[in-house]
Amino acid sequence: MAFSIYVNPRKVLMTISKYIYGHFTEHLGRCIYGGLYEENSPLSDQRGFRRDVLDAVKKIKVPILRWPGGNFVSNYHWKDGIGPKDERPTRFDLAWQQEETNRFGTDEFIEYCNEIGAEPYLCTNMGTGDLDETLHWLEYCNSNGNTYYAKLRRQHGHPEPYNVKFWGIGNEMYGEWQVGHMTADEYARKSREYAKWMKVLDPSIKTIAVGCDDPDWNLRVLNTAGDVMDYISYHFYTGSEDYYETVSTVYLLKERLVGVKKLIDMSSVAKKGIKIVLDEWNVWHRVMDNKLEEPYNLKDGIFACGVLILLQRMSDIVPIANLAQLVNALGAIHTEKNGLYLTPVYKAFELIVNHSGEKLVQTHLETETYDMTGTMFFSRMPFSISNVPYMDAVATVSQDGKKLFVTVVNYKKEEISIPIRIEGLASKKAVAYTLSGPDVSSTNTIDKPNTVDICSEPVTVGTEFKIVMKPFSCTVVEIELTDR
Repeated sequence: MAFSIYVNPRKVLMTISKYIYGHFTEHLGRCIYGGLYEENSPLSDQRGFRRDVLDAVKKIKVPILRWPGGNFVSNYHWKDGIGPKDERPTRFDLAWQQEETNRFGTDEFIEYCNEIGAEPYLCTNMGTGDLDETLHWLEYCNSNGNTYYAKLRRQHGHPEPYNVKFWGIGNEMYGEWQVGHMTADEYARKSREYAKWMKVLDPSIKTIAVGCDDPDWNLRVLNTAGDVMDYISYHFYTGSEDYYETVSTVYLLKERLVGVKKLIDMSSVAKKGIKIVLDEWNVWHRVMDNKLEEPYNLKDGIFACGVLILLQRMSDIVPIANLAQLVNALGAIHTEKNGLYLTPVYKAFELIVNHSGEKLVQTHLETETYDMTGTMFFSRMPFSISNVPYMDAVATVSQDGKKLFVTVVNYKKEEISIPIRIEGLASKKAVAYTLSGPDVSSTNTIDKPNTVDICSEPVTVGTEFKIVMKPFSCTVVEIELTDR
């Protein structure tokens, strides 16, 4: 079977949700302290925010940021993290077995989101917390009245409400590793109470229920609590030293997301239009200590490119996604005392976020395929996928219709030449941006930060042209459409 791509830039299929490019920050390892926040560092500003991290985060235009967990949230009490920093208590975090100073709390997180232009997404404590605590947090963040916690926010120097829109009702409450874990029925009943009364306090918020791989859990939650939920979450971690086993799980993720959508359609709230939030996803299989500083390589970056392409195609049912995580702990960005480097996973975001349009257009591709069997690292669940494509592609146009972006991933370990046909395109010059490296195991380091990187070159395009794809690479051809 020949490789080929057909694009019709005039056939718009849907608008792509900007929130699919989101990220996640948790009080885990060096994600917060020593990552995005480091007091008394010459690299930090007066607020304690690492300036070099800020610059890197702004470059990938993070649209939504989830915090404070993750497992951490199930024994986190938000009131510990407000007020004068020197008066905040240090607590022992049960999830990651480390001391939490609480010097980075709600006000700092909201300020960070404002600085980078991201929508804040807060996750509530359903482990050691209770409904009162969550309602007080919502009041602190969003109330413009004269109630106690609204006044307290003002006393702390924040006169205007934060208007936090997205609220996760707990985290992974199905798992025994979670403080206060529950059965499906327990979680469904309790989460319904949370969401119901939170929406009484602030009807404008969007609530996100905990979902998982267990269909029974998902259906029980949807049937019991779906009437007060706007989304259901799903988490996906993968990884193997085998290149094809890792990248093929892009299509396993697709199967799982389609499965969750089918359960939504089977539930008693099918007509409500509940969507899916993929609020944790990444490669994770090498490091199991409490820092989780995965040494990401090109293989992992190509997997991330594949996921971002998948999300562009599925953003009508999965409008929000959050890479886990932003800095150091499973981090797209890796910091050291005197600087940082950007991992291949970060480079995937840099490529796709900065060279994609807001509208998905009609694309048809022909590709060779292979079959893959393996074992999911995180769950130890075996999987088998047939007809995994060696090449994937998607095309998007800018909001104003003046630019076309054709994104192509070559999963093969060999160079391939791909014919592309673009309906109605006159011959012209364009620019091809390519993420690649010497081999699938190539990594970036503080001393060699550009081993895996994005390069650009001019290309000639038209109604019919070819691009030559490097092995295990992702290329975006960016084309001006003004004179097509």
